[in-house]
Amino acid sequence: MNHIEVNPIKTCYDYPEHYWVIDGTPITFLLERHRPSGYSSLLGLMPAWNGELLLQWENDFVWEMVDSQEELNVPILVCEDDQDLSCIVIVAHIRKENTVVHWDRIGVLDHSNFVLQEYNQSGILCVEAYTDQDWELYGSNIALEQYGSPEYWEWVNNNCYEEHIRRLRNYMKPYMQEETNIEWLWSCNWTFTADNYAAVVEHYRNLRRADCPCWSK
Repeated sequence: MNHIEVNPIKTCYDYPEHYWVIDGTPITFLLERHRPSGYSSLLGLMPAWNGELLLQWENDFVWEMVDSQEELNVPILVCEDDQDLSCIVIVAHIRKENTVVHWDRIGVLDHSNFVLQEYNQSGILCVEAYTDQDWELYGSNIALEQYGSPEYWEWVNNNCYEEHIRRLRNYMKPYMQEETNIEWLWSCNWTFTADNYAAVVEHYRNLRRADCPCWSK
């Protein structure tokens, strides 16, 4: 059984980040050992769970995946400069069981198959993802609009968060689960007790609350 905790670790830029520490070693140090040739140093990456991504819908999207009981590739680290999901994104393949949580492998998201137009059209106009409540709310109005119409853009301007969180759920999440879109760095095969792992998640949850007092989840 492995042990996971969160500690403030000084980055290569001389400021601290709250990183996962697995069996006594910060995750960025482990990443650096498995960094492929040609990659720049990964020692300065920013944790994706700390609530400091630039876009609120990306913070919420990441946390939906953190809290999910699904078997998922979950973002854990992002580029410290861009602070979003458009640049370097490190994911962990996470499986949850009743008493343990597994991190099977860690990899880098490959954006080369990302189709921006498909992503842009996967928000409110993605009726394939509609719930019954969505049809009640949008079925007689925006759901049947054409992408790019004045009515569509007016809706997006008035409902920016809703549009973008839907794009992430409908396009980015499935994209991240496709094996062809991940360059796996190594099979870490870590197993943590559920209680140990829950304490780490709560640590990051508290960091996020402190960073954004309006967040109450």
